[in-house]
Amino acid sequence: MRIKGWAVTLGLVFLLLVGCGSDREAAGGSGREKSEAPPERLSKVRHLTVTLAGWEGPEDAGVVMAEELGYFDEVGLEVSILVPASPINALLYVVNRTDDLGVAHQPQVVQAKARGAQIVAFESVISQPTAAMIWLGRSKIEGIGDLKGKTIAVPGLPFQQGLLRSVLARAGLSLGDVTVEPVGYELVSSLVSGRADAIVGGSGNVEGVELESRGLDPVITPVSSLGVPAYEELVWITRTDFAAKNPQVIDAFRSALRRGTAAAIEDPRATAEAIDKAVESNPELGLKETEAGVEATLPLLSRTGRMSPRKASHLVDWMRSQGLIQHEVPASALLINDNTP
Repeated sequence: MRIKGWAVTLGLVFLLLVGCGSDREAAGGSGREKSEAPPERLSKVRHLTVTLAGWEGPEDAGVVMAEELGYFDEVGLEVSILVPASPINALLYVVNRTDDLGVAHQPQVVQAKARGAQIVAFESVISQPTAAMIWLGRSKIEGIGDLKGKTIAVPGLPFQQGLLRSVLARAGLSLGDVTVEPVGYELVSSLVSGRADAIVGGSGNVEGVELESRGLDPVITPVSSLGVPAYEELVWITRTDFAAKNPQVIDAFRSALRRGTAAAIEDPRATAEAIDKAVESNPELGLKETEAGVEATLPLLSRTGRMSPRKASHLVDWMRSQGLIQHEVPASALLINDNTP
């Protein structure tokens, strides 16, 4: 399922190789402000294929509005926004050159880089952790310790299992004490149907809001309160060679994206309507649920797009201490702010 027709023909071995993976938003300045004019239009129109981290949703408000309002066209970009067949494939589509750009979770990027993937993050989408452990109030689960013997649904990204292991350890549990069920896009339906007792890898501003809109009283515990350090939840990525050869393209994309984010923040209603009508949006949600998700997510979006090297370094240290990576990854290899390592 690639909504615009892309087929998944990727080998499991390669998948495991790369997937098993602000201090004023970041050191170095604030980036372009909303009122600043976009960069000069590219001399030649460039077509970009970009893959999101999942369904087109509130986290993608910047790119959705940039497309809706023609900001990509203004800088000479034709952008095709695609949805991966499974959340686990988003980063892989960039690594294997199926797509030019993509959205990924920063821990996913760290894990892939530690395994040799030639990718780099160039723009922050959400500059703080939003991942959470979520269960329903009716479940009678009072805390992490009560998860023993329970089924926990995850989207399936390999780093999430390591994160879950760390969270469980705080309550004296291990992965062997629970059943981990990879469910892709079906986090909410797994919890509602009783297939899972809890979910991790979703977020309070998306899955949590969806559950609240259904009147299901979710209990939402952010991973940041469970010992996980601050990090950029979602970042835009590309291949290192693409970034090196196409700095003007990256800069043009950044500018249009930041203008789209500013427009989304200014007009939440129009943003929700644009997401709701998108072919690639979650088919299980209506406009009401989308509006609620947009309202909860817009305050979390990065206004400048700049990433924090300090956060990245702390995340790397923590992931190594937890056995999630085996090799040190310098922040300079993980991210570029305004094309400057």
